[in-house]
Amino acid sequence: MRFLKSLFSKKTATLNRVLEQPQQLQIGDIFCFGDSFALPTAIRKQQLQVNEVTTIEFEHEHYAKLIAQSSNNQLVYISFPRNPQHFIKCSLLLNRSQVESLFDLDDFAEIFEAPGKARLTPLRKDPAYGDMLASEYIQQDFETSGYLHQADYRDGTPPQFTDQEHGREFQYFSLEGDQGLRLIDIFIFENGDTDVYLSSLRPRNDIAELWIKGE
Repeated sequence: MRFLKSLFSKKTATLNRVLEQPQQLQIGDIFCFGDSFALPTAIRKQQLQVNEVTTIEFEHEHYAKLIAQSSNNQLVYISFPRNPQHFIKCSLLLNRSQVESLFDLDDFAEIFEAPGKARLTPLRKDPAYGDMLASEYIQQDFETSGYLHQADYRDGTPPQFTDQEHGREFQYFSLEGDQGLRLIDIFIFENGDTDVYLSSLRPRNDIAELWIKGE
């Protein structure tokens, strides 16, 4: 009887789950962006499914980062760093050729030179990125240490300094434009892997609809 009671309790909890804000999205859930022309064409009016939930951890902050995929296989990264307006961060991962098409590589290389005072001006305004691209970027972070955890710690604290459970250590570099609303986020991991993201802080209502997995 205890087993049956436990089983039905789990089903009831699942049925009673509420999904009203992007911060509540879980693996398998689906969401849809609105039709704002500020959004990149690759994600405007697109439905995406959450494939993975990771955690970005810095010394005094950690937040969830969702990896979602659209029907055309476009990956979009949604994260929730602290900010006064409660904006969400929408990010697109750039490959080398995309970085080369957007920025002068000599200027880009200055991001990694101490003391970290790089300034970047995009080579062109690419309509494909909507309003994600700032007219100028000024460096903010230089070799800020952090961890990437392949787990969801929205309701807890990531493990620290444990050989078995700590995440992938990285050095973080960032640049901001348009009063902090447009960003370039760069993560360099211990093995040399480097992720470059074009990011923007957007109102939560840019995500127009939310669906719980299976509904």
